[in-house]
Amino acid sequence: MKRRKALKQIGLGVTAGLTLPAWLSSCDKESPGPEINYDGVVGIIGAGAAGLIAADILISKGVKVKIFEATGRVGGRVCSLHRTDAPSDSLIFFPNNYPYSDFPFELGADRVNGSNSKWGEILKIRKVPTVNFRTLSADRYVLDNVVKTEAEALLNSDFVTAKTFRDNFSTFTGGAGLSVEQAATNAGVVASMQGLVNSWLGIPYGSSHGRIGAHALANGLSLVEHDGVELTLRNNPMQDTLLSVYSRVVSGIKFNTIVQSVNYAGDVIEITHSGGSETVNKLIVTVPVSILKAGDIAFSPGLPASKLTALSRIGMEASMRILIEFKRNFWGEDVAAVIGSTEAPMMLNAGVGRSTLNKALSITVNGPKAEAYSLMTGDQVVESIIAEMDVWFNGDATENVRRSTLAGEENKLLYTIKDWTKDPFARGGFSFPLTGGLPADRDALAAPVDGKLFFAGEATDTTGEFGTVSGALKSGERAAFEVIDTIVP
Repeated sequence: MKRRKALKQIGLGVTAGLTLPAWLSSCDKESPGPEINYDGVVGIIGAGAAGLIAADILISKGVKVKIFEATGRVGGRVCSLHRTDAPSDSLIFFPNNYPYSDFPFELGADRVNGSNSKWGEILKIRKVPTVNFRTLSADRYVLDNVVKTEAEALLNSDFVTAKTFRDNFSTFTGGAGLSVEQAATNAGVVASMQGLVNSWLGIPYGSSHGRIGAHALANGLSLVEHDGVELTLRNNPMQDTLLSVYSRVVSGIKFNTIVQSVNYAGDVIEITHSGGSETVNKLIVTVPVSILKAGDIAFSPGLPASKLTALSRIGMEASMRILIEFKRNFWGEDVAAVIGSTEAPMMLNAGVGRSTLNKALSITVNGPKAEAYSLMTGDQVVESIIAEMDVWFNGDATENVRRSTLAGEENKLLYTIKDWTKDPFARGGFSFPLTGGLPADRDALAAPVDGKLFFAGEATDTTGEFGTVSGALKSGERAAFEVIDTIVP
């Protein structure tokens, strides 16, 4: 077996949590084993999914790594609510009235996209229990302020037109200047059905469908190779699961270390951060695209024009996760999600298949609505959602929403809100193609610079899985092997 091929196979095995056979574990001179003869150090900015897998692969090859993480935790936008969390500007919850639901509350990534995706396969190998919740439930649709089953909605010809547009969207070949909303309008989708299209092809991909470029999104979706099955984790918080897979990486992480500048002009790369400065030989940058666009890290020399152009056509906007508990489930035990509303365009019945209570809704809001919510108080946000739900469910939302019973704060609304817009090291949800964006933008953003700088993170995924944990993992894997390509003859 060629050494180059062996190295790749070992990396894939180790990151999936597999035990290596003895002949591959050995590091003698006659073995193709995991070690690489390299005296340098690879720096990694960010300990999210991309940074963790990149570090794990490099460590498995015997390469020294330094990981610079701006926050005090791992996971990035894979973030689960824990009892040890403290309320902050970006996280509202009530420690004295902690959520009583019997399943993890996810503040960031909340689903596995594809049972045979990169993340899905790792979970399978690790035997992490998952739930294929759509085999147990079905979506409901808000049409003219009435919640309907799909069978009922299909009696409406306008709904059929909108659904047909959604079902065939990956084959869309229109111009790059069109938004998803404009493409839908051109396909005959009427104004009253645009909310559904927003829930289908806007919110899940990072913004409203009026801001997402139809051409680049459709092209990305056409590249996806996984089976499309959506899974939730039955018992394990997603952040904890990610940490358990890559636990051996943690000792190499410098937490609460904010990288401010990167000088890659010389033989070594000089990194200045909140704790001082140090040098590495190669650097993988995995920070969110919002951080790159804001110029929070000063690069010297500046990043190539092709990369800056790509950044200008990839967006990352306001994003909010809102978790609301109720005294009873009045929307239906067999409901997967209620979609198409104005105030809460993606309302997931979060407990399906993993809760004996099943009395909580997980609401995702991206784009303009999240921008508006970010300027409001938590109570105002939840009251807006409850008021809309009351119209659909005859006041049941107000009657059943969870409130405090503690002395001095009786009847206070209880909820959890993660406002990613106010998180200084995320500044939004996840990347999406802006109107005018091109499929090649992801390739340009992912391209290495001078054999020294390498780029990973969901925004750099070139396989159509941007905005997902799998996309982040695949990008980190790619970047790790790009580094290895510059080391191994």
